[in-house]
Amino acid sequence: MYLINRAIIFAAIFTLLVSVATAGAVYAAPDLPDPIFHVVQPGDNLGELSDRYGISIGALALANGLSSSIIHVGQNLVIPDSDWPVNPESKGRDPHQQITYVVRRGDYLGRLASEYGTTVGAIMTASSLASPLIITDQFLTIPAISGPESVDAAATLVEVTAAETVDDSAEVADDVAEIEARMREELRDAHYPYAFTESPAEITRVYLDTVNGAGAAPSDVIVSYWNYVSDKRYEAAWDMLTDGFQARAHDNDFEEYSKNYSDMALCSAKAENVEIASQGSIQTVVDADVTYRSGADCTPLEFNMTFTLVALSESGAWGIEKVAVTPYGEADAPENDPSNAESKWIDVDIGSQRVYAMVGGRRVQAFAASTGIERYPTVAGQFQVWVKLRKDDMRGVDLGVPWYLPDVPYVMYFFSDYGIHGTYWHDNFGTPMSHGCINLSIADAEWLYNFSSVGTVVNIHH
Repeated sequence: MYLINRAIIFAAIFTLLVSVATAGAVYAAPDLPDPIFHVVQPGDNLGELSDRYGISIGALALANGLSSSIIHVGQNLVIPDSDWPVNPESKGRDPHQQITYVVRRGDYLGRLASEYGTTVGAIMTASSLASPLIITDQFLTIPAISGPESVDAAATLVEVTAAETVDDSAEVADDVAEIEARMREELRDAHYPYAFTESPAEITRVYLDTVNGAGAAPSDVIVSYWNYVSDKRYEAAWDMLTDGFQARAHDNDFEEYSKNYSDMALCSAKAENVEIASQGSIQTVVDADVTYRSGADCTPLEFNMTFTLVALSESGAWGIEKVAVTPYGEADAPENDPSNAESKWIDVDIGSQRVYAMVGGRRVQAFAASTGIERYPTVAGQFQVWVKLRKDDMRGVDLGVPWYLPDVPYVMYFFSDYGIHGTYWHDNFGTPMSHGCINLSIADAEWLYNFSSVGTVVNIHH
């Protein structure tokens, strides 16, 4: 019911209407002895440089007078000697001077408005935000304080609500009505499509949930995840995965996780048409069309992805628990090139029940396999490995009987829920046995898993 225009939100994320250089001049950083200089190379971005030098994106931006996250090849950047505070103190600020604020983890507009003596609506207007949703490292403009009446409604709401519990006087009722009116106005300014005839209790709930720091909705989590991946801010994306997903999919190995994206030569990634497929208080399923652009020419590759998100009890936020990947439409994998002596690919011969690890035109390893039975045949064609998971749970229904296989090892999905993986429930390799996947022994699956990368071509034929 309460949907945010995500396209507008993320188009506005890095908009900055005030010069960072001006903000740096008003709130000058301490002298930094002997700064390091970095010449921007192809593929560099602020997220990657932040990780490399251990300096926040905000510090990099302010040290170099950047007005957005965009940097250019050949640009000289100053790397500060220390990660000095990137945001001015609220106390002692010049009330007639607007300032730049770089969002930190855990920030929300209600708190910032209260701290800097302004309103959520004023920050949204100054920062060209279409929604109060903000993300870490986003640039905001904190406007000048126009007068003493500029007090955040959320802070006053807490005081009034507390008073209301002990005093039912007409004065408190008037205060509550005034705060309610301000909440409605800020929600209206934020373009929320609410019927403002809702009860005061409902308006209060909506305001607190949306403006004052509630966790992002599941669909917004997916959009944020792919924005982080696109910016190569893999640590931030990693933090959006549940502990269980990190353990099953990547054996808690962040380096392996980030290498999967690096192996793709990823230029950018974007999630669109993000929709809730099913929603509950504990688990929600989200469908999205995700476009990768990869390779030297940044070739677009489109997929439909289904994400399972679970509510994290300790924070109330949503974490990504599982993902299924299907090429969109008639997306084709790139042709393997046997003439390229360095090209790695996988050849699956359904007729002989054999899998071959190929380098160019050479077979470097051969494995006995079990592909799909007649009722559940293995798909034929040319695909790519899109997801590599150290372990994954598999389930389905066979002739009305449900089945469940936990912790299937060394899984490489190449089309929808079809994958190459290790098998612990049979050793009858060389004979069709599966529901369409390509079964290998655990040892053989581990070898092929380490041989392959995300993007490795999988050629399946009879």
